[in-house]
Amino acid sequence: MTSDADHSMGTAGPLKILTGDDLGELDAAALAVLAETGVSIPSERARAGLAARGAAVDGARVRLRPELVRELVALAPPRLTLGARAAAPLVTGERSLITTDGCCVEIYDIAGGEKRGTRAEDVADIARVVDAMPEIDFCWPAVSAQDRPSEVRGLHELYLAIANTGKHVQTVTVVEPAQARVAVAMARALCDGDDVRLRAEPPISALLGTVTPLGNDAATLEAGLEFATAGIPVGFVTMPMGGSTTPITMAGSLVVAIAEALCAVAVVQAACPGAPVFICFIPSVMDLKTGDFTGGAPEDTVMGAAVADVGRFYGLPTQCGVNSSGAKAPSWQSALDDTTTTLLSLAAGVDMLAGVGMVFGGRIFSYTEMAVAAETVTRARRLAAGLDLAALGGPPARPAPPAGPPLTDLARSPDAVLEAAHDRVAAILATHRAAPLPPAVDDELRRLASVA
Repeated sequence: MTSDADHSMGTAGPLKILTGDDLGELDAAALAVLAETGVSIPSERARAGLAARGAAVDGARVRLRPELVRELVALAPPRLTLGARAAAPLVTGERSLITTDGCCVEIYDIAGGEKRGTRAEDVADIARVVDAMPEIDFCWPAVSAQDRPSEVRGLHELYLAIANTGKHVQTVTVVEPAQARVAVAMARALCDGDDVRLRAEPPISALLGTVTPLGNDAATLEAGLEFATAGIPVGFVTMPMGGSTTPITMAGSLVVAIAEALCAVAVVQAACPGAPVFICFIPSVMDLKTGDFTGGAPEDTVMGAAVADVGRFYGLPTQCGVNSSGAKAPSWQSALDDTTTTLLSLAAGVDMLAGVGMVFGGRIFSYTEMAVAAETVTRARRLAAGLDLAALGGPPARPAPPAGPPLTDLARSPDAVLEAAHDRVAAILATHRAAPLPPAVDDELRRLASVA
């Protein structure tokens, strides 16, 4: 388990969402699900790794004894190093790291403000803004390059992000094993072919998904194993929706989420002992009127932040979704959702927070929202820092987290704040360029990703 000294809330340690008794009950319930109900694992390669470790396999259905789950989860390292092609590496466990989210298919155009479909140029532009914003620690390709062929779209999005930011890039759309092998080759090219460097400071990571409830996709599992074999950090996101894919209670949703997360970790560790992995929770409760994803609801916020306690319990790095307001556009509602989701998850000590820039429950990307969320991050980090007691002989003050220019002050109306947020991003897009890739590396990445 990681120490409570990590991710301190002021000088008191992280905020606890779950008590020790709560975690014990959730753990017992999740392990019972894995042992009795089991999980669907349609990948023969993934099943074979678990079977070799003693899991019970019946077709695609796999059951794992509690002792086996604990043995495999214990093999995973408690921290991740996220390298970068032109930035300092990041290490989880010291503070919450913030990123964008994906993969929106609509965007509010920065120039005219109209809503439109997303394109490859948007992937590149958002990565440039991420590169320029000190508050944002690493980059997800935040929107879909819908003008690129579907069979190579994920690789194009990965290339466009790498080429336009020097920060770490986490892919969320490379979900086939053949594409994963290409992505690994791209990461190796960024490391000048040095596998030792690739494992020590991987410039990319991958987030893949389970199929709730208690299911998985064969290709996704095999893509995860390709990344893990190369030493590239891989996470699996579970997205339980209470009242739809999971029980409507928050406890029921968390049991399913924990079972899916532990199974994913077990799959990776059975095949690649010691591979860097993380778990990600993006839970929600179904809108009982529409059957839709809520986005920013209090239940979503609390369950997402609870992954910090779950991660500490199992000794695993964590990620959750923040922001992603249900608001249709940047507004007081999106700002409120940004504040509650970001502050709670940051105070709880989640290692990685994803979601900067999204509205309408993750459907639409907004540059204005991106800048508003970035300021929210700055303020939340200041709150979490608490009091500086160094002068009284207490612990030394921590370095101030990165921050951008403030958007709000007493003289600005809400509309003026949104205008300032828009103007900040517009200025970045007009002037900022990331450190260029070396020409030979750029050519190799383009060749690998089939970018014309």
